[in-house]
Formats: sequence, C-alpha cells, structure tokens
Amino acid sequence: MKILLADSNWKMRGGQWQTLYLAEGLRERGHQVVLLLRHGSLLSELAQRSGLETREIGLTTMFALSGRQDVVHAQDAHAHTLAALASRRPFLVSRRVAFAVRPGWFSTKKYRKARGYVAVSEAVGRELRRAGIAGEKIRVVYDGVPDIAASSHSRTIRGLKSEDPGKLNWLMEEACGLAGLELGLHEKLARALKDGLAFLYLSESEGLGSAVLLAMAAGMPIIASRTGGLVEAVDEGFSGLLVPNEKKAVAAALAALREDRNLSLRFSENARRRYLSKFTLDNMVERTLDAYREFENE
Repeated sequence: MKILLADSNWKMRGGQWQTLYLAEGLRERGHQVVLLLRHGSLLSELAQRSGLETREIGLTTMFALSGRQDVVHAQDAHAHTLAALASRRPFLVSRRVAFAVRPGWFSTKKYRKARGYVAVSEAVGRELRRAGIAGEKIRVVYDGVPDIAASSHSRTIRGLKSEDPGKLNWLMEEACGLAGLELGLHEKLARALKDGLAFLYLSESEGLGSAVLLAMAAGMPIIASRTGGLVEAVDEGFSGLLVPNEKKAVAAALAALREDRNLSLRFSENARRRYLSKFTLDNMVERTLDAYREFENE
C-alpha cells in the first residue's frame, strides 16, 4: 500500500512517537510511506534520520500527494482539518484524547468528512460516539511501545515529568511525601525505568497513557488514575492499582506496594505479560493495517 501519514505537532509527545513507530513498522512490512510533518520539528528530524520520506505539511502538499495514495491517515487535530479541506481521497483520523469533541458547525462538518476513526482506546471511542460518529466508523487500536529491559526493585517511585498541568505532577509529589517515599520524575522514561518500586501516573484525562505502557514493558507495577483509557491499560488488581485523584488514596496505594513485596512482584510479572499481549509495536502496526483494509473494503 501507499500510505500518507500527516502529523502537524511541533513537540514530540506520545502521539508523535506513535506516528514514528507506525511509519517505521509499515515500511518494515513493505509499504510505501510518506509523512507530512512540520519542517524543523523533532518528529521530522527523527523520521529523516530513520530514512523515511518526509514533506512539509500544508494544504498544498495534502492536495498534491493525497490523490496518489491508497491510505491517507491524519494523526492529530490540525492534520484532520487539513485532510478535511484538501484530501483528494477519503481519509482516516487517529483520535488520542478522551475529552469530548468540540461542538460547532465546522467541527461537526469536519468529523463527518472522515471515512473512519482509529481510536486509541474504548474510552476515546465512546467520546466519538457521543459526538455522533457511527460505531461502524470507529476502530480501536491500542498504542504500542518499544520493548525495554525489565526493571529491578528499589524504593523509588518513578513518574513522567510533564509541564501539562493535567498530568498532576504536584499531586504525585504530595502523595509520595505522605507515604514517605521518594519520587523521581523523568522526561526520558526508558532510562529511568531500570529500577523502581512502582510507576505512578496521575492525570485528569487520558486517552490511553503510553508512558504507562512503557512502564509495563519494563515490568513495573502501576498506580494510575481511574480515568479514561487508563482503566483499559491497567488491569486493576492484576498489573496495578487504579486510584481517584486524591492524595490520601494515592498514598494508601503506594504504601500497599511498599509493605507487600509479594504483591509488588505479582504486579510486576503481570504488567509485563499484559504489555506483551496487548501493547507491543507489532500489535499496534498490525491492528492499524487491519483498520486500513477494513475501511478500504467498505
């Protein structure tokens, strides 16, 4: 297949890593991939280093290149807008956030123009259906993350350092302080997940939580907010604990893992198993290809 992936973000967040992983996985399977990206963005730089074909994203390139493709796949909201305005063939859209679709005439028209949606979780799929998108136009494809070395035990709680106020770093710090545990917040998680008692991830809203998936790949017990797609990522009581965003509740979950070594080990083993069964890069790429074929045959 000839596949056009469009991603307009400047910053390298979870969705941009998924765009890169998808492009590389599609190429490995023999498909021809072109990426429409922001010139000078980190994603563009990493894609070029990987040997992928990139072009500057915009209405002109969307119009010029979309007609030559078998699949046009918008990866973010702005790319969705460009596809709605300029794509010469039916297109797909990835939806990664679990908050409601913005109402309004233009938004409604934009969402109706897509042939289909690739939702990152059932929680995201539900929000699309609430916005009036027919269920047959939605496919759920979980994110995939690289396999990383299993972690070893320590007394430190690991977490993702984020400038996004919705990620509740402040609450994580307060809860760890109440539990008497050290919190290490990191931007580069793959390096940080070499050891730890648990991975703590608190968020007001979450499509799925790729940082949690990476911690699961490392065999890290998970404590996460009971919200959005995190409920699907973490099998509560099997690979981790889900908590309300309340300091005492989070601290109690942390203390439970600190005091029960067997529980921690069991969560660690099961988190790793859950990653291997649901959240590998191969699984993400293959399920995305399944969605492409299903929509093309409709």
